[in-house]
Amino acid sequence: MDISLQLYSINSETQKDFASSVKRVGEIGFKGVEFAGYGGLSADEQVQLLKESGLYSVGTHSGLSVFEEGFEADLEYNKAIGSKYIICPYAKVDTMEEIEHLANVLNKAAKRAAKEGIKVGYHNHAHEFTKINGKYALDLLAELTDEDVVLELDVFWIAYAGVDPIEYIKKWGKRVELIHIKQIDDKKANVDAGDGILDFKKIKEAAQYAKHFVLEHEEYDKPVWDAIQNDFDHLKNI
Repeated sequence: MDISLQLYSINSETQKDFASSVKRVGEIGFKGVEFAGYGGLSADEQVQLLKESGLYSVGTHSGLSVFEEGFEADLEYNKAIGSKYIICPYAKVDTMEEIEHLANVLNKAAKRAAKEGIKVGYHNHAHEFTKINGKYALDLLAELTDEDVVLELDVFWIAYAGVDPIEYIKKWGKRVELIHIKQIDDKKANVDAGDGILDFKKIKEAAQYAKHFVLEHEEYDKPVWDAIQNDFDHLKNI
């Protein structure tokens, strides 16, 4: 399992010192990072930082507004730093109109990004598992987007919504190219990777088409770096 880290997990640390935090991620043993902001660095500076840290860029989470206005600049930046994906991390999908708009935006972006060797996708939370016309909003989005628009499934939020992450991963098969590894307990809290109810070994087996497993951790009952180290130690043995 080639484990990457969503840098939002250490947002409290990157806000203090972006470069040293990224370097520490590499020192722990992660192979890649997924951005949620670029720390104010130019593309050239980011490339150098990744090189010094022994890391590669899986990709980035870029808001819907970036996809709607500013996608060219974001695409250029991510091409320069070697990203493989540009993922929309959240959007309102309460109505068919909102889902159709999101699908159109992602389809258009995917066609453009493909010319640069980059894929576009969507990352779920729990609200996409509200049903519209008898179907989950996320299913409707997947049906309305082209085959090359990938799904980055966050297993924490799938479980939070009361859906079986393993079965849902299997449902969408080849569309699932990224998995957000994030642990949940029986009280729906985000806990260390080894302390919750999700079996990441079975999740890995179900996600047979996934190219990247990205750790995300947002709630802490201990110092951030201790939790991230615990997560890595647990996952590297899977």
